[in-house]
Amino acid sequence: MFVLNVFSQNITLEEFQKQIAESGLQFEMPVGYKIKEIKENRDLNYSFAIINSEGTMEVRYSIFPMKQMLAEYEKSKNDPNVTMINPNKLYIGIMQSNGLNMTNGKMVNIGDFPTFAVRKEFNADYGGNAFFEFNCEFGKGYKYGQFICLHKENLADVIITFMSNDRNTHSDLMEIPFHSLTFK
Repeated sequence: MFVLNVFSQNITLEEFQKQIAESGLQFEMPVGYKIKEIKENRDLNYSFAIINSEGTMEVRYSIFPMKQMLAEYEKSKNDPNVTMINPNKLYIGIMQSNGLNMTNGKMVNIGDFPTFAVRKEFNADYGGNAFFEFNCEFGKGYKYGQFICLHKENLADVIITFMSNDRNTHSDLMEIPFHSLTFK
């Protein structure tokens, strides 16, 4: 599966905004946050990261554009020797795999956001989330994580991972960057 700009380099805010625009996304840097270096890991590729000035909340963005996959899927329909899953259905597996990777195989409880809220707040067709304790390389340096998965038909899937060390303040810390990435 293709992931946008994985580990090739750390990019500027302007470069990230330009890349995600091709997948129908827009990003606004939250107040009090700065760009954080991308760290290579085996658990989840990500394209961009930010951290608040206190260092208490890091947010990582994983973008899965569909354009190339959709073209391959359409082509596969004409080849009886190829069976391919509709790329618009992959977000379900992406969420489940992400949860297992973040917890070293422990199942996470993924809750769906109400459809009307996800459309209004993110302009997405689907949104879900899960809270968990990290047990992986990706979460090194953090105890708690929460991912949000967003799906927009024929455009992209997104995983936004919020990372902290204090369960009691985690939700409050998420408020500022929560809507920083949305579909146009």
